[in-house]
Amino acid sequence: MTATKGVQPMPATILVVDDETLVRNMLCDGLAAAGHTVLAAASGEEALQVVHAERPACILMDIMMPDLDGYDTCAALKADSRTASIPVLLVSATTDARVADQAKRVGAAGVLRKPVRVDELRRAIAHALGASA
Repeated sequence: MTATKGVQPMPATILVVDDETLVRNMLCDGLAAAGHTVLAAASGEEALQVVHAERPACILMDIMMPDLDGYDTCAALKADSRTASIPVLLVSATTDARVADQAKRVGAAGVLRKPVRVDELRRAIAHALGASA
């Protein structure tokens, strides 16, 4: 893995949140291949539980999920002083320009478009971890 703008990414614990099993597994596999420890959750509610128990260094989260979506989950994490500093990268299949604006409003570190390429994912994680240091 290469550095991004001077940021040398170190292996970290990353939480992947997506209600689609295939997508979640693909993202987890790509991150594990990059040397990260990977945690997984299938919903926003499950993600909140995992974050409080495990304290991941970064969260990669789908926006469109039933019940608690990625925006609401991110907002909840940012509103809690124990988890506010964890960078959250939202992932979306939509190309709606309002996605980036809403992501910024809820405190997300960035937005990735599905399908996410592994190299793009690695760069975004490295940048988010560097920005959170």
